[in-house]
Amino acid sequence: MKTASNDGDTRALKNRGLLLALAALLIGVVAFVALRSPETSTGAVQKVTIALPTQINSALVHVASWQGLFLKAGVDVVTQPFNLGKDALQSVLDGKADLAVVADTPVMFALLGGADIAVLAGISRSRRDLAVVVQSDVGINQIQDLRGKSVGVTMGTNMPYFFDAMLQARGVPSDKVNLTNLRTDALISAFKAGQIDAAVMFQPFRAKVEAEMGDRIKVFYGEDVYASRFMLVGKPFYIDGHPQEVRRVLSALIAANLAMLADPVEARRAVGRAVKIDDAIMAKLFEPEDYAVLLDQAMLLALDDQTRWAMQKGLVAPGPMPNYLNVMKYQHLEAVLPTAVTIVH
Repeated sequence: MKTASNDGDTRALKNRGLLLALAALLIGVVAFVALRSPETSTGAVQKVTIALPTQINSALVHVASWQGLFLKAGVDVVTQPFNLGKDALQSVLDGKADLAVVADTPVMFALLGGADIAVLAGISRSRRDLAVVVQSDVGINQIQDLRGKSVGVTMGTNMPYFFDAMLQARGVPSDKVNLTNLRTDALISAFKAGQIDAAVMFQPFRAKVEAEMGDRIKVFYGEDVYASRFMLVGKPFYIDGHPQEVRRVLSALIAANLAMLADPVEARRAVGRAVKIDDAIMAKLFEPEDYAVLLDQAMLLALDDQTRWAMQKGLVAPGPMPNYLNVMKYQHLEAVLPTAVTIVH
């Protein structure tokens, strides 16, 4: 496991604020043209169902919906909310949604399990979305103190990979920690009741726990070891059969990215309304630079790292490393915004 999420990725994250500022005008021009081109401004408005987690990682979808950017692009987007991205992905696999927003780890597990999934774009990348939350009175002052403690995670998500990265970076063998597999509501309830010593939590649920419990908890971030990536995915059959709708969705998300950069406060409020988080709390959570519509090489490297980790842990059957480039439907994003595609292909 490359717990630093690759040196190149770290440098890219440090420079992203500057790059986004420099690219904002270009993105705006491209989005303006895309949203008003003959391809996207004529014909019937087509319905597209997007399953997504009620997390701030889905911010671009929330902003595009709030500002009517999907309709301006020529698509009627209906969203299906789920607590977890892996459940949103399952909705696509079950044929109940056309596209899904999901973290890269569930995508990796699905692909290794034989699911037919393709990636259209990354839409967020954050280093502070996931964190380890501990009870203040159980003697845990650093990650090393988790030896022998019980920690709640949700298997099949990016939580176990993140937590293993945290342990490895601090020199703690993963078998020295007792993992408890719980879904979101049960995990939070167990933590608040003191049934587990610590839990891996994501936003906005962590913010709600922090607001309720205050100084009774401590939070450990892992920005030095992990970047949480969320993607827009779908079945290849749907994507290949609906190229126009797919490109309209991507155009709207790019326009939402521009709107977020131009007015981050309004964007933050739109996301807060969608995930039901007070704006005062959202102001502490929301980082506009975490959002960009792109396909980059770091995404492929992260999938490779997680695949090796899953095989080493026995979570998937050992085998040859897949070529994740084969599941990247980069042609659609390339058609809308060529500079957003930097994977080698």
